[in-house]
Formats: sequence, C-alpha cells, structure tokens
Amino acid sequence: MTLCKGIVLLFLGLFYKVSVAAENSTQVYFFELEIESSVYDESNLTKLSPLNFGDWTVSNITVTADCTVDEESNSTQKKCFCEKGNQWSSDICNTQKNETCTLNVTDDAVCLPINTVIINGLTIFKLYGYDYGQLYNQNNEKTDDYEKTKKNITDELIKYFSTLPWFDSLVITGFRKGSLIVEYTVKVLSSFNLTQLQYITSNLESTTILTKDIPLLLFFKGLVTINIANKQPVDIGTTATVTCTKQENLGAVTWSLTNTQNKTTVITNGTEARLSSYAFSDTVTLRSISASWKGLFTCEYTKGPIKLTASETLDIALLPDIQGSSDPQFPDCTNPKRIVPVEIQCAISNNSENYTISWDRTQLKDLTIISIESKGNKINHKAQAMIRCGDLNESLSTTCTFTNTRSQKNKSSSMTVNIPIIQNGSSFCATQDGWPNTKCNYTAVLDCDNSVGSMTRECRDCKWQETISYCVDTGLHKIQDQIEEIRKGLGFIKENANIFSQLQISTTSNTINIFPNINATVEILDSINNVSETQSHQWNDTIMPDFVSAISNILNNTNSWKQTSNDNATNLSIKYLQSVEKMMSNSNLSSSVNRSNVALKVCNSSDCNSFNVSVKTEQNVVVVAFRNLATNLPQTLNNESVESNGIILSVTEVNTTNNTNLMNFNDGQIRKPNHQMFCVYLDENKNEWSSVGCTWGGANNPTLCTCTHNSAFTIMMSKTAESLPYMEELTYVGLGISMVSLVLCILIEIMVWDTVVKSNIANFRHIALVNISICLLFAYCAFLASAKPKQIPSNWCMILTVVKQFCFLAVFFWMLCLSFVLLHQLIFVFEKLRKRVYLALSITVGYACPLLCVAVTVIQFGNGKEGEYYSKDTCWLVYQSTLKGSLFAFILPVGTVVVINMFALLVVITKIVQPTVSEAKARDEKDVAKSIIKTIVLLSPILGITWILGFFVFTLDLTQKPYAQIVNYAFTILNSLQGFFILLSNCFGEKKVREALLKRFRTKKSVNSKSEHSSKSTSLKK
Repeated sequence: MTLCKGIVLLFLGLFYKVSVAAENSTQVYFFELEIESSVYDESNLTKLSPLNFGDWTVSNITVTADCTVDEESNSTQKKCFCEKGNQWSSDICNTQKNETCTLNVTDDAVCLPINTVIINGLTIFKLYGYDYGQLYNQNNEKTDDYEKTKKNITDELIKYFSTLPWFDSLVITGFRKGSLIVEYTVKVLSSFNLTQLQYITSNLESTTILTKDIPLLLFFKGLVTINIANKQPVDIGTTATVTCTKQENLGAVTWSLTNTQNKTTVITNGTEARLSSYAFSDTVTLRSISASWKGLFTCEYTKGPIKLTASETLDIALLPDIQGSSDPQFPDCTNPKRIVPVEIQCAISNNSENYTISWDRTQLKDLTIISIESKGNKINHKAQAMIRCGDLNESLSTTCTFTNTRSQKNKSSSMTVNIPIIQNGSSFCATQDGWPNTKCNYTAVLDCDNSVGSMTRECRDCKWQETISYCVDTGLHKIQDQIEEIRKGLGFIKENANIFSQLQISTTSNTINIFPNINATVEILDSINNVSETQSHQWNDTIMPDFVSAISNILNNTNSWKQTSNDNATNLSIKYLQSVEKMMSNSNLSSSVNRSNVALKVCNSSDCNSFNVSVKTEQNVVVVAFRNLATNLPQTLNNESVESNGIILSVTEVNTTNNTNLMNFNDGQIRKPNHQMFCVYLDENKNEWSSVGCTWGGANNPTLCTCTHNSAFTIMMSKTAESLPYMEELTYVGLGISMVSLVLCILIEIMVWDTVVKSNIANFRHIALVNISICLLFAYCAFLASAKPKQIPSNWCMILTVVKQFCFLAVFFWMLCLSFVLLHQLIFVFEKLRKRVYLALSITVGYACPLLCVAVTVIQFGNGKEGEYYSKDTCWLVYQSTLKGSLFAFILPVGTVVVINMFALLVVITKIVQPTVSEAKARDEKDVAKSIIKTIVLLSPILGITWILGFFVFTLDLTQKPYAQIVNYAFTILNSLQGFFILLSNCFGEKKVREALLKRFRTKKSVNSKSEHSSKSTSLKK
C-alpha cells in the first residue's frame, strides 16, 4: 500500500518469557508501525498496554524513532529522527545523536537507547565435554563441531543473561586455549541495577559447567558514564576535568590513560593530576596540562568478577618546544665585500599536530625556506639568509613562530635566533678544539655527540673560558623522562622498579664521570624519593643491589661533581646524601650490599663494620658507608675551617627514633698532633655540619664518636692546631730575661773566677757552668733567629736547625758532666778527680758527643733534606710518628741525660735524708726538709731537671684539657727562664760568689774613695 502521506514509528518492546532457569527471561524486539497522518494521534501511543501471548508478555513499549514519508521522493524515502534518550545505530545512520536522517522506506530506522550497556565477558568452560580441540584441528581450522558447540554455549549463557531487563543479544566473539576460554559480548539496551548482575554471576559460578579457578570475568560499558567538562581540544598548559558518574557505590576507581602510542598507564596523584572521589562520581583534575595527557581516559570499577568501565578521549592542542640555531653561529664579515650564507634552523619534537610556521623577515629580507627534515623524533625547519657584510650590522635576528589553529587561546610558540656578526675590527676568540670563531663576550654552543643536550663555551673578555657541558647520557635521559611521567601522575613507581637496573647500567658507562651525568643521576634519585613518598611506596631488598651499584659508580671520581673547576660540589653532594638517606628511610631491608664506594649494612643491635668503620648500636639500624664523598661536603664547622677525607656514615633507624651510636672511624684518616677532632652530623635544616649530640673520644681514643641520634655522620679534623694564648709572648719575654741573665752570669764568672775557684771541685763546677751558659745563650739566639720560619731562606733554616740541635745538646752534655762530678764527689769521697782528666772528658762529652749526634742525624735524614731532617714550617727537627723522624735524635740523648741527672739529684737528696751519725743529732726534720728544697731549687736549673716537663709536653696532646695546658705553660715558663734561674741559683745563690762580688765592689769603692781623697789633699796643699 502506498500512502500519500504517513507516519512511521519504530517501537522498542520488552518481551518476557519463562526460561529454563526458572527466571523470567527477556528479549528486546524492534517493530515498526505505519499510521496514516490524518488519523495520527500521539496521545494514543501512550495507551499501549502489555500484550500477552501464552507464556510470553510484551511490555514497556516505547517509541525510539519517528519517521515521515517524503512525498517529493514518490514515497520511496522517509525522514527519521531519534526520540529523546535514543541515538542512531552506527550501521544505520552516521549522523550525530538524534539529528534527522534520510532512509529508504524499506530500511529499518533503528535508534538505540543512549544508556545501552555493553558487557564483554570472559568465561572458562571445563565440564560437559567442552574442549578447544573440538573446535579447531591441528591446522587451526574450524571443525564440524564448531557451530554446534558455539550454539550450545551461547544457549547456556543466554539462559542466565537474558534474565536482565532490556536484554538484547549475546554473541560469542572468540575462543582461547585453556580447557575452553570463551569471549563474548552481551548487549543490554538500558541500564540496570548491579545487584541483578551479581545475582546472575553468582548463579553462573555455582553451576558445574565452569571451572572454579577463574570462573568468570565481566567488563561493562554503559553503567558508568564519563564526561570531559572542557571544550575540546584543550589548550596545553591549561586545566581539564574528567569525571566518571556512577549510579551506586562501586568502590574504588582505577583511572588509566591510553596515549597516542597506544600505551596504557594507570593514573595516580602527581604534579599535574589530582584524583578526587565522591559518593556518585570520581574525578581527575589536570593542571598545567602537558602533551603526556593526550589520549583515551578510562575509569574502571571492580566488584568481584565484574568490571565496569567508561572511556572518553581528551584532545590537546599542542605547542612545540623550539630549539633555534644558526650555521655559522658567528658569520665572518672581516671582509666587507663578502656575502655570507647563513642557515637558520628551528627544531621541534615530532607529533601529530599540523603547525603553521612563519619567519620574521624584518632584519633578514631575503630569508627563504629551504626544507623540512625529520631526524629521529625531531623535525627541523630550515631557512637561509644572505648576510651582506657591507651593511656593518653587529647582530641580526629572526623569529620562527609555530601556530596551532586548533588552539583556543594559546595559539603560537616562538623562538628568536640571534646571529652576532664578526665585523672587520671586531674582537673574537679564534677557533679552538672544534669551537668556532666566537665574538667577544658571546657564548658558542655545540650539540653533544651520542648524548642529549649541548655544550657551551664563553668568550669572555676575548679569552676562552672553560667548556660547560650539558650532555646527558641517553640512558639517563630516558630514565629522567620516565620518572617525570610518573611524577606527573602517570603510573606507579612500584611497577617501574626496572628503573634501578637501567640506572645501574647507565652509571657503569665510561661517560658517567662528567657533571651533567652525575647531576642527572642525583636528580633521578631525588625524584624517585618524591614519587615514592607521594605514592606511599616502600622499597625492599630486591632493588638494593642495583641501587647501591648506581650510587657507588658515581663516586668513582668526585672531581667530576663540579661543573667548572671553580664551582663548589657541596650542594650536589648534600642532595646526593639526603637522597640516599630518604631511600633508606623509605625501605624495609633485611640484607646487606657491598660495592667499591658504598657499603649498605643492616645492623641488628650489634657491631657493624664498613670500610674499617665500626658502628655499635642499641637498636636495629641501616648503616650506609660512603667513600670519596667527604671532600665534596662542607669543610666548615661553626664558621671554622675543618677537613675530612674519611668515611661518611649514614645511620637510619628501623622503627626507632632515639638511638645511641658508638662509631669507630678506623678509616686511615690520620689525626695531626694537637688537632681537635669533631664528631659531626649533617644538619638537614641548615645543610651544614653540627656537633650537637655527638662526643669525640679524645686524644686517647681519637677514632671514637658517640652520638645520641641518627643521621649522616663523619669525623673531621681542625685545619689549625690547638693554640695556647700568650704562649709566644711568654716565650719571648722569658728568653729575653734568660739571655740577659746568662750574659751577667758569664761576666760574674769572669769577675769572681780567681777568688772563687780555689779547688779542683770548684774548677770543675764553674767550667761546666760557664760552658752551659755559653751554649744556652747561643741556643737562645738561634731560636729567636728562627722565630719566623716563613721569612727565612730554606738554607738558613737548615743551618739554624743544626745550630739549635748542637747547642741544646751541648747544654745537656755539659749538664751531664756536672752531674758526673757531683756523683763522684758523693760516692767516691776519698778519690780525687784529676783536673786534666776531667777537662779532657768534659770537652769530649760536652762538644764531641753533640757534634757526632748532629752529624749522624744530618747524614741519616737525607743529608739535611727539607722534610726529612728539618721542617721549613718550624725550622726544627721533623716528627713523623713514634720513634720516627729526626726529632728523636734530639729527644733520646736529652732524655738519657735528664734521667741520669735525676738519678744524681736523688743521690744528693738521699745523702741529705740520711746524714752521718755526728750530723744526725744536730739536725731536725725541718732542717732536712729545708736542705732538700734548697738542693732541688739550686740543682734543677743547672742539671736541666725542668726539661722533664718536655716529655709530658711531647706525650700530652693539646686537646687533653686542662692537663696539657698546665704542663705546656709550666714548661714554657720554667725553661724560657732557665738562664735566669741559673743566674739566681748558681751565681747569686752561691755564698762564695756573693762574697767575692761584694768584696770586689767594696774594694773598687775603697780605691775610688782613696783616690778622691788624695786628689783633694793635693789641691789643698797647692
């Protein structure tokens, strides 16, 4: 029947029937109704009631499409549109949503509900004889049982899924091996309650036709809707919001992005992404969007075997990062008649955007586009310009602009390329080691070979400066990009643990020991820690071998931690140390790892040893020891210079906060005498060393540190030795007094010699006294002459050292002679010592022995070589270690003499304490005590007994306060005034000398008086 004009309605009806599974089974049918337009009344359609056909019931009849027969086409076509809530099926009409579509009258105008639900199922059939081998033969061709088996399985599944309301179809899409894995798609033309589906899956899982290992997986599209709020395409650098809406609480959501390279990555919280969850929606908020977010966004919810998903594509209008350059960088126009061709290049990353590129020709009128070349992942846009040298331009420039017409606001990105020109008379740095001629006060740039980045070299004040490299190893650069994507919020760090093996491989290469690679490695470690903290992820023993290898490799050459020779590597080293400490704090470890420069030890309340540094702790800690790192860390403590080239220890607690650590740094670091050691930790708030909470073991245990907390520790030595205030002043004043005293002593001896020296014993004693005074005076003179070693020529320093050694030794050997005389007088009372014998022995011992000692010392220690025999810093003998060094050629003979003299003094005191029988009755204890004191006072200076303090000075370190200070001051005062004490005790202290002086002065006065009286008398007579 041909209608002159009619209405065609397409209805969607829901049919119910009683299924074998004892549940109401449904099936959706479409049917078409034609109504003559003259009798068409839309209100009558709403009165359609359910229709019953035996076991079948038709209900929920709704209009999905409305068509009108087109009279102009002789009723062969109809114009149709989808009713609200429906949209065209793609195989019927390719128009958008519910727009009008023209069809043949005989075509079905099928509009599907917008909220159609698609279920992709994966089910493993094991029982009832279903097997993959029944469907395919050995050549993977379908067997005769294929269609039969497929129909049987389809019928089995339909029994259950057809109980869903608005069930439309179930189609098997494929089979897999593994008993029999069936892939199928279920279409439901309306949303439904998830509880209904859970009921179906529960029934399926309880049957005997499915395996119990992985019985059922269902992937849904339709029950969850996704929406991108922003108008697309979105401008790069702006914000965007992706929201998934759900009808009920579906639990936690998993977001993923499938990018333009078809790589799917889970979305997490990051620098550019922030996840939010609400009762009926979940949102990804993107800030400062980068190109990484271009692709298909998917939200997924999981409830048992059911997975519900929704997807939407985010389109981003990209703008490129441009790298501009010219060749040559500095055109040579020293010949004004030249025309120099210059190639200008603007390089961008290769992507799918179709940019419009324009060049600014304001300064380069004849600029022409040469070519567009693809190289790797770069696209190079090249242009050429001719530089006319006669124009005398100092610099020219052009700007390349890339415009993206798809962008809404940020439509373009530009790069200006400056071209400095070397004119006739311009100053420049000449080509050198591959660097081109470069105009003065400009910087030349070269691309890196086999790495990423560039190198720069400045021509400052027309002199080449150091090359600064930004060349990063290709492997490290890839790791940086990978970490950067994770930092943005794309992926979990735990799923990218292969980063550590990649890092270990990259740091093993020969090119690792340059600053850009060291810096990149430290940045990677810092980024890993930041991402791990954001994602609350803890590392374990699995990655530690690669991690420790990587951080050890970059310590092979710490000189490369400076970008230039004048740079300071402190900040980079601190960042490296802090990154390792953060990694330890964010790890759960049970095993140790040792590498050449780094040792990781897990200590369980016991001693730990790493690189000869032991740690004794009360709690479980992780100890990481570093070699070669100390020299790059701060070398100051409380604004004072310190030095350390030893081991750095990082101690991290395991489930504890307060811990006392005993650390013994037997790492070969030698403490210089009198240098204070500091046990320090790295204060992260100030990025400097601090000694708070740490105690040094002192000079007796110089390698021991005790700290009451956990951190990065080391032991450092002061660059300057401990000093004693006013020590020099006391020395010079004492020596001045002593020198005057010694001169007086020699003069007094000359004046009273004939009066005092009446016996051999007196002769022996005064000969020794005079020689001691003379030698000590010369020794003091040599000492003062060498008081400023840096101002003395090296050869004079050596001569003064020889003089001081000889004179001081002569003093002590003459003291020894005096001691022998004293002992002989006390022990051999009745045997007199002959004067000639004494003089021969005294001269031999007093001068020959010191001369021999000096000669042997000079010959033994490099014939007086600097650093072996004497030190240029002190103009004195060298101390190397115990019993090593030329200083012991002085200490040992002096020590021997002092011991013998001490013995002589004890013999004298013994004689005083034990007097003869005749003297015992006449003396009381008070007299004995006075005699002993007098003996000690008189004999100590002349026998050098006060030098015994020198041995304590030598053995006591100035860091052993206050004992060392007391001994040093006592030694300085007593021995700098030794000449003065000799004058007091042996000149003024001897009665005969005093009487002789008084007699001499009285006689002289008397003679003067008589002479004066005589002259007066003569004048009177006249």
